Parts: sequence; structure tokens; C-alpha cells
Amino acid sequence: MEGCNLKDLNLLQVSLKEKLFGKKILVVLDDVWNENYEQWEVLRMPFIAAEAGSRILVTTRNERVASIMTTCGTYRLKELTNDDCLSLFTWHALGTLDFEGHPSLRGIGEEIARKCKGLPLAAKTLGGLLRTKGNHQEEWEDVLKSKIWDLPEERSSILPALRLSYHYLPFHLKRCFSYCDLFPKDYEFEKDELVLLWMAEGFLQQTTREKQMKDIGTEYFRDLQSRSFFQQSTSDRARYVMHDLINDLAQYVSRETCFNSDGDKLYARVEKLRHFSFLRQQYDISKRFEILHQMESLRTFMALPIHTSPWAASSYLSNNVLQELLPRLVRLRVLSLSGYCIEELPHQIGGLIHLRYFNLSYTRIKSLPDSVGSLFSLQTLILHGCKNLVKLPQAIENLINLHVLDLTDTENLTEMPMHLGNLKNLQILSKFFVQKDRRPNFIDLKSLLHLRKEISIRGLENVVGTRDAGEYILKDKQGIDSLDMQWSPDFLDVDALPVFSMLQPHENLKKIRVAFYGGTQFPSWFGGSSLANIVDINLSNCRNVMSLPALGGLPSLKKLSIEGMDGIKELGMDGVKELGFKPFPVLEVLQFQNMLKWEYWYHPYEDGEFPSLHELVIHNCPNLNQKLPRYLPSLVKLIVKGCPNLVDSVLNLPSLHELNIEDCKNMVPLSLVGVTSLLTVKIRGLPYLKCFPDGFQQFPGAPKHLLISNCSGLTSLRLKVTECENVASIEYVKVNGSSPPLSLAENGKNLVPKSQHFLKSLERLHIESCPKLVSFSETGFSSTLRHLQLRDCPVLTNLPIWIMSQFTSCLLEDLEIEECPSLTRFPSGRLPPTLKRLKLQDCTSLCSLPEGLMQADNNKYASYLEHLEIIGCPSLKNFPEGKLPTSLKVLRIWDCWQLKPLLDRMLPDNASLEYVDILKYSNLESLPESLQNLMCLVELNINSCKDLECFPEIGLPLPNLRTLNICSCDKLKSLPDQMLYLTSLQYLTICDCPRLSFPRGGLPPNLLSLEIWYCKELKDPVSKWNLHTLTSLREFSIAGGPDMVSFPHECLLPPTLVSIYMASLNNLKSLTVSLQNLLSLEELEVVECPKLRNLPREGLPATLGRLCIRNCSLLENRCSRDRGEYWPLIAHIPCIEIVATDI
Repeated sequence: MEGCNLKDLNLLQVSLKEKLFGKKILVVLDDVWNENYEQWEVLRMPFIAAEAGSRILVTTRNERVASIMTTCGTYRLKELTNDDCLSLFTWHALGTLDFEGHPSLRGIGEEIARKCKGLPLAAKTLGGLLRTKGNHQEEWEDVLKSKIWDLPEERSSILPALRLSYHYLPFHLKRCFSYCDLFPKDYEFEKDELVLLWMAEGFLQQTTREKQMKDIGTEYFRDLQSRSFFQQSTSDRARYVMHDLINDLAQYVSRETCFNSDGDKLYARVEKLRHFSFLRQQYDISKRFEILHQMESLRTFMALPIHTSPWAASSYLSNNVLQELLPRLVRLRVLSLSGYCIEELPHQIGGLIHLRYFNLSYTRIKSLPDSVGSLFSLQTLILHGCKNLVKLPQAIENLINLHVLDLTDTENLTEMPMHLGNLKNLQILSKFFVQKDRRPNFIDLKSLLHLRKEISIRGLENVVGTRDAGEYILKDKQGIDSLDMQWSPDFLDVDALPVFSMLQPHENLKKIRVAFYGGTQFPSWFGGSSLANIVDINLSNCRNVMSLPALGGLPSLKKLSIEGMDGIKELGMDGVKELGFKPFPVLEVLQFQNMLKWEYWYHPYEDGEFPSLHELVIHNCPNLNQKLPRYLPSLVKLIVKGCPNLVDSVLNLPSLHELNIEDCKNMVPLSLVGVTSLLTVKIRGLPYLKCFPDGFQQFPGAPKHLLISNCSGLTSLRLKVTECENVASIEYVKVNGSSPPLSLAENGKNLVPKSQHFLKSLERLHIESCPKLVSFSETGFSSTLRHLQLRDCPVLTNLPIWIMSQFTSCLLEDLEIEECPSLTRFPSGRLPPTLKRLKLQDCTSLCSLPEGLMQADNNKYASYLEHLEIIGCPSLKNFPEGKLPTSLKVLRIWDCWQLKPLLDRMLPDNASLEYVDILKYSNLESLPESLQNLMCLVELNINSCKDLECFPEIGLPLPNLRTLNICSCDKLKSLPDQMLYLTSLQYLTICDCPRLSFPRGGLPPNLLSLEIWYCKELKDPVSKWNLHTLTSLREFSIAGGPDMVSFPHECLLPPTLVSIYMASLNNLKSLTVSLQNLLSLEELEVVECPKLRNLPREGLPATLGRLCIRNCSLLENRCSRDRGEYWPLIAHIPCIEIVATDI
């Protein structure tokens, strides 16, 4: 297009409109940041003159821009796949799409591409940078290790793009974003937890009183998310994550104030830093936090992850940090100690008067000190998952700025402080316990006007009298969306209705649970307009209730769970039919459990009163004797268990995917119609079921998984050959606990079908606990069968002949036979060459192994077996002729005491064996010389081989052996010679070998772990073991070893040691100062050393995170907490376990 000198906007628009008139155009506007709608309209006007079909394509990183400019919806670009990202990177780095010409760069290139995390700009930039550096491996490694900010700016388009994103943020969002540098890469965080942190730091600007701080923080968060600074986690949609490059940006812009000890470089002067975070380690010693003594203005001390889980809460923090460091950080606003095994807090914690956020979730805290009442600025107190917490201090009533008091999962907390009503700003109170004879305690709830989200009210049986009836406690609290009300499990007072009535919620409530209510009826508001927006109702163990309110008219109800309602005999649709519409219009999940007296279920609508129901569960309703609803058009999952009187009915379930019927003896025959998409059928405990109904094989969509268990009357599927096509897609069949011999055939006599079309997609067959199964027929399954498992068939004497390759086209890959004590042999013939795994366990009469297990010398028959386990087969005596397959990777032989030992000729020269595990192999006197041929062997375990005397004379020249475990070999006299040359060996365990002497030439040089237990003949002192030469050793464990009075001697142990375990050293009296030389030691455990009484006066290593002294009677008292003379020497250790002597 020709140039234009027009400067008047109107004239420019007219000119452009004329130029575009009648022309079909594509305009691309890249990286748009304008959020002004009027300016966009001005820009857009001339383009309207273009021909129909013209397009304007806009790219932006801001969702607000997209919402202003879009006319047809937005398309959110996803990250490139790893392969696509690698191809893009390779193209810009090498000018090709692969590494065919540069194989040495492939590994580094793949790591660099992964570092890009699917971002095309990063792949292009890094690739282009390397293209100018040449194809030198060192240059590529430098780029891999560098951060994006280390790249030269003139050669990188990433920096300007990221800075532009940050530049367009308003000031308040810049502060909030830069704070996120405290999160390491790939850290997943929740929106609410980040908003609370921003609030504590004072980043949220409250412009009007009407708007809550939480709502302002949520708005900030969504703004940053809309600008692509945050993205939803792919593993948990409730969590968010920052792309690595965005994380780098946060680090760059906050480098003067924030420090993440696990990822950031320390750019600023220490005294300027304000925010500190770190990933918890198992033992956090005080040395890790020494730098904080220089940060007296620190505002944030945060252990990550903030939100942990019960099984991950096993970290220990040095007592010095709690007692000495934290009280000095008087300007702290955020303190998170979640996940530490802290049992008590020091009184000095009350001196942190600026503290606004205090997180103690998943700690072992039992109570809070009264000094917590001095934290007047505190806004958030999180005690989530503190299962040992029994009470809160009364001084909490002073925390008038408290917004959040999270008491979720604190089941031992049964005392609440008085006057909680003083906390007028409280918004989150997840749990409230009503104490006996404490009426004001209960009425406190009424004063908390701003409560929101969820609340659980426990101990309602303690509300005395009815003088407060008519006074509503929760009705004006429109922010509460989840309400849990619980009385005591043994509470049966029928006069509980007035208390229940007082708890009428606001109509915004989404979820309600009522447990152990003792009244006979629900209050009038339950089921009415007060629950107009309810989505989830759970009624549990309200044993005196005689009838349910009319819940079918609730327009938003999606889940209804009713459990343990012992007073209910009938359920119907009372009061709903008159409404003029079908009940439960959007209900998706309906569950009945433990309804012991329920007999009748009334269904007034024949054509379906549950049009949206996806899941129906009825469990342990022994007296229910009516039919299920006939037509459930949307039902996907039907589970009925423990309903012996429930009668069969014709069920029309066109959407059913999963059917599970257990212990319902009268639900036969199964009558299903209209089923088109069934995937899984589980049937258990139906003694009167003799065969599957004719309709089963007529389903257009047959199940892929069929599981049959304890159906003692079932003798056959009795599927007609002409109708077998409908079940041809079944891939997995499991038969468990069938007393008569079950037949899958038309004639009812054989365990396999005669029709070749039957189960022609079957891949897995599992038969378990069939006490009368004797044998199989001669006809086999389809060639699709890959996995066959037979377990606990006590009278099975013969295996099916079709598992042997020359009789069928069997392509079996996995064969597992367990607990078949009557089985004596395999059929004649050879195992199929496709077999990769064979496991034989507890077949006590099996006296021979199958042909085809071994590789013939002439290689006439190939075997590709990779995994062989023979366990508990005492009648086995010999291996078949030949060698073990060269493909074998795992060999495990346990408890086969008659089996003749492995011979040299059985181990092939080019074996692939990686793992050998031998246990209770009584005939094994020596290991075969050909063991040296196992060049791929990684792990060798020899246990309880009582007759094993020696290793091969040549030793164990195994270049890849990493693990060697030798235990309970009574006659073994020596370890292999020349162990010094096992340079790959990392883990060596020698246990309970009383005649074993120390190896000549010393130990393997690269050991990481050495365990020597109860080897009486190892008389050489530990000082002569040359352990100091093991420069990679991290773990050392010794028990019942040579006599020693003190440990360790100077220069005895390598400084690389991380863990030491000592046990049953009967003459050990003292631990010496040489322990101070172990500058990496983290764990020291001493067990059953009865004469040990002394620790080094100089103390233990500063790196020590765990000290365990167990059953050392003379030392226990000297190390007792606060009283023992050694306590000052060990008090700084995060985890101290002093376990008294067993009496």
C-alpha cells in the first residue's frame, strides 16, 4: 500500500476505508495491550468496508483485551508438546528437525527443550542463540545451566517480551506479582492461600468498606491470571502455577527484597531483604537459617509447601529457630511453620506484635501459649490438620483483627474460648464446638456477622434448654455456603428440634450435612426456600427421624446422601407430585447406606423421576424389598450391595457404564434393557444366579471388564453361539469364589468356550478361589489372551493344554499360578515363545517345570522370557535341560529346598539378567562360576541359604553390580575376592553370617551404603576396615560387631557420612569427639548399647538433624529433656528420640 501523509484521524480513516472497500483482507495485530474499548472501535471502523469474509487476527496475553476485541470467542493457545518444542528448538539451533548429524548433542538438546516448558518464544530464542555459538557441547551445557536473565539482552527477544508484560501492570499488581518470587519453579499454589499472604503484607487496597479484603485479593488474582502470569495446574484444577519464565521474571523484579533459599541467587544486601521462603527438609537445622540473623527487618518467614498433607507432615525444625531466631524477627508479618513436628511454641512468640499471618497447619501442636493473645494485628491463624490440638487459649478473644481461624480436621479440639463474638471481623471459622453449660459460647456465633465459606458446628447436644428457640443463629450469614451440624453419636434426645430450628441458614447455602440429630422430624425450613440453592445434602445417623421432608422440589440439588436413618421404613415423593413437575430435576448422585429398617421405596413416576441421575448407590439396606426405579435415562453407575431382599425388576438404563451387584441374593435374574454402553460388570455373592440372562449377550455395547465372585449357583454363562458377537469386546474376566466348576461354554461342562468368536477380544483372565475347579477343557481362548492368572484353586490338577504353543495360536505374555497345591505338572509341549513373565507360587505338589522354559542348545526354539519367579514350590527338583533364556532379566527363587542348584551350563554367556534373588535355596552350596558372565547384573540377593559356603574362586567380576545383599548364610566363610574391583557397587549389606571373615583387599571403593550386622567372625576392629577410604559412603550401619569401647576413632570414618546406625555393641561406653569431623552427618541412631554412657563434651556435629537413643539405659537419663546433663549439648537437634529401656 502506498504511503500516507495524512495527520488528521478522520481523513485517515476515510482514506483507509476507500482503499479497503470491496477487498478481502487479513489483518494481524500481534501482542495487543490496549484495554480501551473506544480506541478499539476507532481503529476497527475503516475495516468494516472490506469484503465479507475478511478477518482481523489478534494475539494478546491479556484476557481483558480479548474480551473487548472478540466477536467470535477467544482461542487459548496451549504450550507446545515436548516433541514439537524440541523440533522448533532444533530447527533454530541446527537448521534441521532432528539430531541425526549431531548425536552427541541430543541429550543436552532435549533437556534445553524441556526447560522451555512448551513456550515457542523460549525455544526459538535459545535455539537461535546456540546457532551462533557453534555445535560445541560445552556451549550447549552453559545455556542449559543458565537462567534467562543471564542471556545477552541484544540476542534475546524473551526479556523485552516479559518486561513488557510486567510494565503494563498497575502498581498494586506489580507488588503482588513480585511477591510470588517466594514460590520456587513448578510450585503449585491455591488462590485463597496467596490472597491471605497478600492481605498480610498490606498489598490489598480497600477503597470502600463494602468490599471485603478477600474479594479485593480475588480480583487481583484474576487480573494476574487473565494476563497469563498464573495458569491452572494440569494435575489439580484448584491449584495454579507459574511458567518457568514467569517465575524468572518474578525473581528478576523482586531480587532486592525476596529470597527463596532453594532457587534464587542472593542479589541484594542481606539487610535489605524483606521476604524469605524455603522448602522444608526432613531435618531443618539451625545452621540453615544463620543468614536470617542479619535480617532484622524480615517480614516473611515461610516454609513451603504452605498447604501440605498429613503423610507429608514429618519435618523437624531446630528448637533454636523457635526459641532464639524467630523471637528476634519482631517485624514479621507472615510466619508459616506448616508441616513441622512442633509440639509446643515458646511464650516469646507473643512478641511478634506485627504478625498478621500465622500458619501451624499439620503440626503436632497441643495448645497455643496465652501470649498469642498479644498478636493484636493477626488476621489469619491456620491450625488445619492439627490433630493433637485439644484447646485454644482464652486470650484469642483479644484478636479483634482476626479474619481467618481455620480449625479443619482438628478432631481432638473440644474446647472453644468464650467471647468469640468479640471477633467482629472473623470471616472463616471452619469449626465451632459447643461446650456443655456454656450458653454464651453458642450464642457467640450470632455476633459473627461476616462468616463465609464453610463451618462445622459440633457438640450441639450441649445446648441446654430451649429458651433461645426462635432466635436464629445463622440466617443472616449470607456468605456461608457449607454447613455441617453434628450432635454426639450417642445422642438420642427427641427434643433436639428447637436447637435444629435455630440453625436455619441463609438461602445462599450450597452444602449441608446433618449428623446424629436425635429428633423425630426435621424443622420446617429444611426442604423449603431456605435450601433453594442447595447442591449437596448429607443426612447421617439421624436415627429417630421417621420421614424425610420433600427434597425432590429443590431445584439445584445434585447430590443426596442418606445414611443410618434407622427410623425410616418408607421413602416416597410426598408433597412433590402436587408441584406439577418431576422431582429431583438435576440430581446426579443418590446414595443410601446402612438403612437397616427401610422397606419400601415409592416411585410415582413410571417414566423416570430422576432424569439427570448419573450414580445410584444402595448399600446395606437389608429389609428393602421393593423394586428399583424402572427408567433412569442418564444413569452411568449402579452399585447395589448388601440388599438381600431387594427383588429383581426390569431396568431400562440406556446410559449405564458400570454395574456392581453384591450380596443381593434375590436380584436374579438380572433384567436389563436398553443398555448400549456398559463397560464394567461386577457380580458378587448372588447364590441363586445360575446363568446370565438372555438379554446380557444382546447388549450392543458389551462390557470390557467382567468380574464374578462368590456366585455359588453360577455354573455357566450359557451364551448361545449365534449370540456371542455381542460380548466379543470383553477384555478382562475375573472369576472368584465359584464353588461349582464354572463354565463359560454353551454346554455347561467346560471352562472355556467352544465358539471361536466368543470373547474374541479377551486379553486378561483371572480365576481365583474356585475350590471345586479341577481342570480345563482342551479348547482355548482367542489369540488375544495375554494375561492368565490362576489363584487359590486347591483341587486344580491340570492346566489347560492350550497354554502350550504348538496346540493353539496362544500368544500369552503373562502367566501367574498361585496357591494351587494339587497341581503337579504342566501339560506336554512348550510354553509359547511370546511369554515374558512366569510366576509360580505356593504350588506345593508341582514337581516339574514346563518345557520351553529353558533355551535349547541348538536354538531350535526361541524363548523371550524376561521375568521368572518360583516361590514356595518344595516338590520341584530340577530345571529342564538347556540354558536360561538370554532375554531373562529377573530371576527369583524362594523356598524351593529340593531344587538342585544352578549349574554353570544353565547361565548363558550373553545373559540379560539384571536381578537375581535367592531365598532358602537349601541345595545351593556354591554359586556357579558362570555368574561372571552376567555382565548386566545390577542386584544380587542371597538370603537364608544355609549350605552356601563360598563364592566362585574368580570372585564377582560384575561391572554393573550396584547392590549386593547377603543374609543368614550360616556356612559362608568369606566374601568374594577382589571386591575392591567392584567399582559400580553402591549398596552392600551383610547380615547374620556368623562365619564370615572380612574380605581380602578391602571393600568396593564407591559404596554409598554399608550394613554389617551380627557377623561374629568379623573380629578385626572397625579401625582396620579402612572405611575412611570410602569417599562416597553416605550410610553406615553396624550391629553386634567387633568389640569396641569408644567410637569412632580419629579419621576412622569418611566425612561424607550422612547416617550412622549402631546396635548391640555390648562394650561400647562412649562416643568420641571425632564425630565432630563428620561435617555431613544428619542422622545418628544408637540402639541397645547397655554400657554406653558418654557423649562428647564438645557436642555433636552441627549438621545433625536426628538423634535416636533407644534402650541405652545409662545414657537415657543424661539426655532427658530439660533435666539431663547432656540436654544443652543436644537441644538444638531438630529430632530427638530418647526411648526408654524396655522392661
